[in-house]
Amino acid sequence: MDIELNPESADWTERLDEQKRATIRDLHRLRPAWNLVAFFFIAVWAGAGWAVMSFPQWPVRIAGILVIGSVIHAMAILMHEGVHGNLFRNEPLDRWVGFFLGAPALFSCMAYRVNHLLHHAYNRTEKDPDEFTNLSKSRGVLSLAFYGWLILGMPVYVIHVPVNALLRGTRRQRTAVLLEYGLLAVIYGGTFALAVRLGWMQGLLLCWIYPLIVAAVFGAVRGWAEHMLTRPGSPLTQSRTVTSNALVSFFMCNLNYHLEHHLYPAMPWYHLPRLHRLLEEDFRRAGSSIYHSYLRFLWDAVRAGVHGRAPVTIGGERPS
Repeated sequence: MDIELNPESADWTERLDEQKRATIRDLHRLRPAWNLVAFFFIAVWAGAGWAVMSFPQWPVRIAGILVIGSVIHAMAILMHEGVHGNLFRNEPLDRWVGFFLGAPALFSCMAYRVNHLLHHAYNRTEKDPDEFTNLSKSRGVLSLAFYGWLILGMPVYVIHVPVNALLRGTRRQRTAVLLEYGLLAVIYGGTFALAVRLGWMQGLLLCWIYPLIVAAVFGAVRGWAEHMLTRPGSPLTQSRTVTSNALVSFFMCNLNYHLEHHLYPAMPWYHLPRLHRLLEEDFRRAGSSIYHSYLRFLWDAVRAGVHGRAPVTIGGERPS
């Protein structure tokens, strides 16, 4: 099958040996049964929602809100899979399933697609809509935005995505973006009206609004780690992987393997850990940024600041 490559990684891929390239081609095959994970996430959301409404104790409610926030974040990442056609390889189906997966996180699938594919095409350059250093030439402004990202990053990004899509998309794409936001307005408006009429506002707050804040924080941390403080100019150094643990990887649908995703954006999420193992030695030789913990990355990032660089970690150790 044909493999979708970013321009940044095409030359590097050609230098891999034939056995690795054959394995990578095989890893691009869809396993449609993995899409059923979306129903698992919905079931977890329903179960956690039942718990927070049935047991008003705050430890239960805090745990439930954290779980639902994780699920909203996970569903938004599955929307991202639809953006790349990695759910069904059927553009209309990927789009509309992605639309419903992204709706709880306030994203239009088409708006995200326009913005995100530009990010892949121009990763860490002046044309990258998600490149943080394009925000301002002022060191002070960048520092302020950098440290405020965890609180304000995702609310700003939710606005940035449709604005950028409308500015840089084609006429057809802009029409699709406006259609989707119109549908989202109807869904959100109807949900709030029904909650007010039936007296379900507390449930709406506990089972969606508060968890949405949690999802925003998770998204901000993940987004911070993906490219921030990496070395631009090479496909092996301008994106970062945080291997973390199995639970985190599952609820991030393996998007924490972000370096691998940027090298092969058409590879389904469930194959990315295997790709990581396949290319681990190549990453080691290139000096790729591979972390084993989000907490460790955050610690390094806060100390380095926006004008620094998070130390490369190889095999869990900082290079000498």
